[in-house]
Amino acid sequence: MPIGGPAPHAPTPSVPVGADDVPSRTRLGPPRSLKSLWGERPANTLVRSVQRTSAPRSTASPSCLAVVALFTVLAVCAACGGTSSAGSSRGPTPSIAPESSARAGALPFVTGRSPTRGPIGLDPSKTGNGVQLDALDSLRDDTPVFNGDFADPFALRTADVLYIYSSDTVTTRYAPGAHIPVISLARDSGFEGHYLGDAMPSLPKWTVSGYQWAPSVWARPDGSYVMYYSTPATVSLGCLARTPPLGCIKTVNGTTSAMCISRAVSSSPAGPFVDDSSSAFICPLSNGGAIDPSVFVAPDGTPWLLWKSDGDCCNLPTTIYSQQLSADGLSTVGPAHALIGATQSWEGHLVEAPSMIENGNTYWLFYSANLWGSDNYGIGVARCTSVIGPCTKPLDHAWLSSDGSGLQRDPGPGGQEFFQAGGLIWMVHHGLAAGESGNNAQRRLYVDLLSFPPGQPPRIAPRIPSAAIAEAVLYYGDPNLPPQPRQAFLSVIHEVPDTFPSASSSGLVAAGMAACGALGHFEGADAVISSLEHRQLSEFQSDLVAISAAEYLCPQDALEALRDSREALNQSS
Repeated sequence: MPIGGPAPHAPTPSVPVGADDVPSRTRLGPPRSLKSLWGERPANTLVRSVQRTSAPRSTASPSCLAVVALFTVLAVCAACGGTSSAGSSRGPTPSIAPESSARAGALPFVTGRSPTRGPIGLDPSKTGNGVQLDALDSLRDDTPVFNGDFADPFALRTADVLYIYSSDTVTTRYAPGAHIPVISLARDSGFEGHYLGDAMPSLPKWTVSGYQWAPSVWARPDGSYVMYYSTPATVSLGCLARTPPLGCIKTVNGTTSAMCISRAVSSSPAGPFVDDSSSAFICPLSNGGAIDPSVFVAPDGTPWLLWKSDGDCCNLPTTIYSQQLSADGLSTVGPAHALIGATQSWEGHLVEAPSMIENGNTYWLFYSANLWGSDNYGIGVARCTSVIGPCTKPLDHAWLSSDGSGLQRDPGPGGQEFFQAGGLIWMVHHGLAAGESGNNAQRRLYVDLLSFPPGQPPRIAPRIPSAAIAEAVLYYGDPNLPPQPRQAFLSVIHEVPDTFPSASSSGLVAAGMAACGALGHFEGADAVISSLEHRQLSEFQSDLVAISAAEYLCPQDALEALRDSREALNQSS
């Protein structure tokens, strides 16, 4: 679901890359036409790996789902056009005894901290680096967007390409290993993505390869990009000020290297990102190190970084912090501000993977908790008054979770990040591969659409309308569509394979015109969808016909549908 307007292209290994034009924050504004959204500045958001426990998926009624579906008009057809200065709070700084017997150059890690396997099943010799990204099926059926091991995902939307990054991978028979694997999805490529390889092929000398986690990318106002990532703190950082320096910490599971946060810069979102630092720039060794960086740009344009103190490496508390960045994003400004710790039973004494979005005057902090390789892993949420807090948890359970029954298709979800497309907020996250658990479990890539009920935490929007919305967002304004409205309408609804296997073109146009007629009489979205279902169309078919009709056959009536549908998305999920 990449969005953005025309922009100069820079070459990449596989696809054209749009020069980014990113807004300063993920902030929900008024609905806008999708045509204008192709030129809208993409949003930056903050999120890192997350976990699930007890909050169920939406079970809205078919009637509610039908109402929600036409909310797509908001993204497709609508023509509508200070950070608090609260004091800082720092976490505890217990002392940690270094392991005196650690050998120089050795990097023994705690069990379970290992690279992922990457694009499982990708065969470049047959696909030309093509990657099937099943976004529509994923949204509709809660199945993976990409059926590979793609942990801790981060999505960056540029002018006409969506980039999705993940934690490092090992070399397999499918693809070489990568410090920061990246997949691209171009606007004109349907749902066929491309695996671009390693966005950061070289590392600074002070760290080692094999443990680069949870990347987050900020599109700077000057058109360049900064990637933040977790990596081992080794030689240059010392081992708690001991000589010879190794960066080792004695943990309950043996000697390990502290993970810390560094940064790299590139002129292209596809890379190569270059880290010219001499040491990590966020590395609280006395707290066990730091991981899971995530960028948030405040309403005043100030960049911030959220991160987690990696205390679980060393039997210490874990805390989510926010810290101001310099204007160029390459250093920190002032102290870190403690936002939340593990205070609820479902969290399993561990919080991590923070990210933040702003909706009105509310800052929503998302985070992961519990053990990532188990069904207990889940995503939590906290309501903050500013980027530095204070923050409170409105729920006594996970915001998104799996119950271990096997009914939910992505158990143990986490690593969530957000991006904006079609005027809406979408979430990428990972979930455990079916039947897998433990330290060697693979994690699959998923996508969801968010809704924002008034006065309540954000929710996952109903799935079938979300899939139809994704279709509309991807194809609206495609210059390759026929110029005639009816032909454009038919082209778009046939972009989804096998959606209308036996329907005639005349029948589909008639259904679209019926939807236009209902809109013209100011009927609500529920009535519009119901009338289409009476024509023997399924819920998804009805959603897609109504949305596409409002886009191409009767855009003059779309604004009237907006009021009902805009509210419907937020109230029926």
